Amino acid sequence: MLPLLDLDLLRTFAAVVQAGEFKKAAETVHRSHAAVSMQIKRLEEQLGCQLMQRNNQGIRLTESGEILMGYCEQFLKLNAATFGALAETPLAGKVRFGIPTDYAQDFLQDFLPVLAAEMPNLDARIVCDRSRNLRQMLAAGQLDIAIVAGEEEYRDEQLIWTERLQWCGSYGQQRTDATPLPFALLEENCIVRDLALQQLQAGQIPYERVFSSTVLENIAAAVAAGFAVSLLPESSARAGNIKPLEDPRLDNNQLLKMNMICSQAIDPRISQRLTERLREAASRILRKTAG
Repeated sequence: MLPLLDLDLLRTFAAVVQAGEFKKAAETVHRSHAAVSMQIKRLEEQLGCQLMQRNNQGIRLTESGEILMGYCEQFLKLNAATFGALAETPLAGKVRFGIPTDYAQDFLQDFLPVLAAEMPNLDARIVCDRSRNLRQMLAAGQLDIAIVAGEEEYRDEQLIWTERLQWCGSYGQQRTDATPLPFALLEENCIVRDLALQQLQAGQIPYERVFSSTVLENIAAAVAAGFAVSLLPESSARAGNIKPLEDPRLDNNQLLKMNMICSQAIDPRISQRLTERLREAASRILRKTAG
C-alpha cells in the first residue's frame, strides 16, 4: 500500500515555491528556517526524489518538483474546500487584499460596497501597489488575495477581465511623425511600461522620454494635452481628447489580462465568491469607462 502524503509537508513545499526561498517561506508557515529545511527533506525522502535545488539566488524546482507542485495545489485546495463545505458558519475573518494602483479608485467605488453587502462578516484590509509588488507580497505571506497583471511565466490564475493596450496621442496633436517620438513613461516596475519599451526598441523607433510619472492618470493627462504619446490600457485611453494612434509600427492589439491570485490558506468559498464579484465589478467599470 502506498504511503499517504502529509498535507503539512505539502503546505510547506508550496510556501517555499511561492516565496522562492526558505527564509521567507519560514515566516509564512511560522516555522524556523531549519524546520522548513527538515520538512522538505522528509518530503523528498518519502517521495524518493529530489524536489528542488538551492543556490545563492533562491531555489529551482527539479522536474519532479514541477510535477509535485501541480498536484500539491490540487491537494491543498481540496483540503480547504472540504473544510469550507462542512463549515456551518458564514464567511468571516480578516482578508488582506491587494489592488493594482491604477484601478484602486474604481474598485473602491464599485467593488467594496458589494463586498460589504454580501459578506458583512468579512474584514477586508486593502493594499494598493503595482502588480509585481503585490505578487511578492502574497508570496511573502503579507496578502491573502491580489489582482495582478497576467504575465507569461505565471499560469493557473483566475482571469478577471481583459482590455486592449493602445498607443495613444491627442486629437489636437498627433505626434507620430516626430523624430524622436515624444514618449510618456511610467516610472514603476510595470508590465505596460515593459511592453511599451519592448515595442519601441523592436521597431527601432527613436524616442525621447519627455514625461514620466508613477501615476497612470498623469501619463494619460500628458497624452491628452498633446505633450507626448504613450501605451495605455483601453479604459484609460477613453478619456477626453485621447485618440489611438494609427501607425503601422505600433501594435494596438495587445491584450492586458488582469488575474486574481490567492494564498493557499484562503477559504476557497471566499476566493470563489470574490472571483464572481470582481468580474461583475470589472464589467461595470469597463462599461462605465466606455460610456
